[in-house]
Formats: sequence, C-alpha cells, structure tokens
Amino acid sequence: MQLKKQIEELVRAGKLSHLIKEIKQGRDQTKNEKKEAPTKDKSLAIYMIQPWQRTTKQKLTQSFAYGSEITFPPLANIDGTEGPLVIEAEISRHMIHRMYIDGGSSTEILYEHCFNQLWPKIKSQMISARTSLTGFSGETICPLGQLRLLVTIRDADHCTKAWMDCMIVRSVSPYNGIIGRPGIREIQAVPSTTHIMLKFPADGGIMTIRSIILIPAECATVITSLKEILKEAGVHHENLKVAIHLNFPDQEVAIGGTLSLEERMELCTFIKKNLDIFVWQPSDMTGVPRSIAEHRLNIREGYSPIQQKKRG
Repeated sequence: MQLKKQIEELVRAGKLSHLIKEIKQGRDQTKNEKKEAPTKDKSLAIYMIQPWQRTTKQKLTQSFAYGSEITFPPLANIDGTEGPLVIEAEISRHMIHRMYIDGGSSTEILYEHCFNQLWPKIKSQMISARTSLTGFSGETICPLGQLRLLVTIRDADHCTKAWMDCMIVRSVSPYNGIIGRPGIREIQAVPSTTHIMLKFPADGGIMTIRSIILIPAECATVITSLKEILKEAGVHHENLKVAIHLNFPDQEVAIGGTLSLEERMELCTFIKKNLDIFVWQPSDMTGVPRSIAEHRLNIREGYSPIQQKKRG
C-alpha cells in the first residue's frame, strides 16, 4: 500500500510521465499489430444464436499429465456438480462451443443453426445423408446432409484430432453439436459424467478436459430463440397423420414434423400416386411362401411326433 501511494504521488508530480508514455505507445503498437493480422488465419468462434457469458473458461479447465494410464480421482474429492459433459472443439478452423459428449449417440451431430455459421467453402462439401436418425422418443428425423470434418481438441501445447462424419440436423437444441460413440472412439477418449471429465491420450500424455458449466437460464433462452426462428421459417416439429387412401380412412400415414408445408404436400402427392405398393388389407399380401407364413415343428423329415400313452 505504501508503494502504491508513492507511485501515485510520483505520477501526479509528473516524474513518471516518460514511463507512462512508453507504456501507452506499446499498447497502441500491440493494437495496430492485431488490426494488421490477416483475418483468414483467424479461427471463427461459434457460440450459439447470440454470444454467451460463460461461467468458466475452457483454458482453465484443461490439464495435462505425462503417462499412458487414464485414471479418475476418487469420488470423495468431487464437488458433486451435476450437468451434461460439454466442451469446446475446433472443427475445420471454427472454434465451436457447446459440443455435447454423448456416449449414447450412434453418430456425430451438427445442428443446422451451427452449420449455417460455417464458411461457405466448408458448407459446400456437404453430401446427402444415407440414413435417417431416430430419437429416444421414437421420432425419426431425416438429416439435411452429411459432412466430413476435422475435429481438434486442444490446449496451448497439446492436442488430439480425428476426422468425423457429422450429420447436419434441423432440430431444437441448446447445443451446437454432439460427439457420439464413433468420435469418442476415434480420439480414444474416456468420458465420465460422474466426474464431468473427458480424458484422452495426446502427445505422450493424458489430457483432461473438464466440462464447461452451463447456466440453465441460457439453455432455456436458446431453446426459446430457436423455436421462434423455426416458427418464422414455417417449420413444424409435430408429426402429421394423414389418411391417403379413400377406401381406408382409418389407416393413416405419419408425415415427419421437420418438413415444411410445401414438402409435406409433395410427399403426400407422391404417396397417393404409389398406393399400390402399400398393403391395405390381407388380400393384398400375395405371393408369400407357406414356409414363411406358416409355423411348423422343427423335426426330421419322416419322423412322427411322439405321443404320450395314457396309463390304465
């Protein structure tokens, strides 16, 4: 405190003006260097629909230890924080936040609101998806496409990277994407939702990423924003049941909720033109072999079934 007072007195007396001038010049020079840096070498940061103030910085949640054995601390030393395992990842030179580590997902997911923020050169590499996706409640979603992306998880000195096939999905989510089982296997990672940690080998050691803490209010705000955007775009998420055969009004076909009104009408028209490929009544099931339609006992040919004799 005494030193602070003496410095303040010298500043007021003008005896440190030369030092203040040098410091100011150094700051101005740093700002100019940052402005002159080429923008093409900078990674684009993707947060969500709007920027978020995070409660923790990922650089403060990273640690590295030399060795090859992945271990977790005793449960008694854990603070008991509950929540999803969410990290940051560099994907094709985009720093993408809110990537959910989900060992129950069979594929990697990149949501449409995040995909739209990628550079046009990367978005143009999207190809058509070969399979549909099924959610835990049974709903089926057709991905907008598939994109192969280089995913890098790093700190200042260490990193691991792998190519992952990401499905582009139009759906409401508080996350930008999901790293599922294939991606976890590619980087040889071991996630622990109990410890809220992700550990994986990197550069001769084990790297630890602790989950970013999400504020529940932020997730709720994201969901509300996405619902409003999708509503304005005319996207319906509830499946629509339609009777397409006039003779069988009780037999309905479910049309996916992710389709627009125009796409729904086109799909219904297409199905009506091909009603003959559907089975509407038992008589339509022709040509089924009896070996498939009938049940038979698994006994050798020529042998008769064993009959139990009654005792007198």
